[in-house]
Amino acid sequence: MNIGVLENALNEFITKNTEDLIYPVKDKQEEPRAVKVVSGFLPPNTAIDEIPAIAIRFSSGEDSVETRFFNFDLYFAIYDKDSVKGYKGLVLLIERVINRIAAEKYIGEYFVFEDIAEYEIEDEQPYPFWIGNARVKFGAPKPNFTDYR
Repeated sequence: MNIGVLENALNEFITKNTEDLIYPVKDKQEEPRAVKVVSGFLPPNTAIDEIPAIAIRFSSGEDSVETRFFNFDLYFAIYDKDSVKGYKGLVLLIERVINRIAAEKYIGEYFVFEDIAEYEIEDEQPYPFWIGNARVKFGAPKPNFTDYR
C-alpha cells in the first residue's frame, strides 16, 4: 500500500510547508486561513467552502527492475477578488510546494522525488477562484513477493 503511505506523507509535508500562507475565503464573515490539504477530491457540494485548498491525487505508476514510480497530481485552488493578488497567490503556492519537495528530496521514510515536476495554470480561470495543478514523480523500492501462500 505504498500509494496510501506516500499520499499521507505528502499531505503532512505540504500542510507543514504551507501553513504560513494565509488566503482569503469566499465567506466574508470568515477569517482568511491557511490552505486545507485533502486526499483525492474536494467534496463536490462543499468545494467552494473548502477553498483555499490543495487536493493530492494518485494518477499513475510504473515499474522498473528495482524501483516503483508513482505520479501524483496536485490541484491548487484559492479565492481572491483581486485578480493580481489571486494570480500571484496561486503562483506562490504552487512554487512553494514544488520548491520544498525538490529541496527535501525524500518524503516519508523512503519515497524519493525524481526531480520531475510539471505544473501549469490554465488561461481560463473561474474568477474569483484561481486554480492550477502540478504533477510530481516519486520512486520507492519495489517490493518483491516470493512467497505466494
